Amino acid sequence: MPQLRGCDFPDELLYHADSHLWFQPTGPGRFRVGVTQFGIALSGEILLFTPKPLGAELDAGRGFGLLEAGKTVFPVKTPFDARLLDANPALDPSARMMNRRPFKAWLVELQALAPLPPGLLLPWREAQPEIEKIMERYAFRDLADFSAPLFHEDDRDF
Repeated sequence: MPQLRGCDFPDELLYHADSHLWFQPTGPGRFRVGVTQFGIALSGEILLFTPKPLGAELDAGRGFGLLEAGKTVFPVKTPFDARLLDANPALDPSARMMNRRPFKAWLVELQALAPLPPGLLLPWREAQPEIEKIMERYAFRDLADFSAPLFHEDDRDF
């Protein structure tokens, strides 16, 4: 399994680098969706996941649920227009298994509502350069030594 700076990136998954999400195809236009180890490291320990109602139709960039990490709550957004088909019952009432098993602890299953634009979800080898750039931006050298930034302090303009 490919690894980058202590984070696993299974070859059989697709990646959306900007959202730190992985996608496992489960059928035509259907995907199980989870958070990469790198995304979890940036967030801090994941405690809870609250999905939108099943059947919800979401425009690209809209949240399909909320993740709670410590005292921070943030939306998890779909990068494409989708319908929410399922949510992982193993993450209710606690989503802590995401911290230990990020590739088993999927969040939701989405059905794309239109064909995906080319290059939106990438196999590991194609996603790797962009993920490395994002790791550099966060000064992420290794999973074992990384401390998540507080309140997304790195996103502020100085």
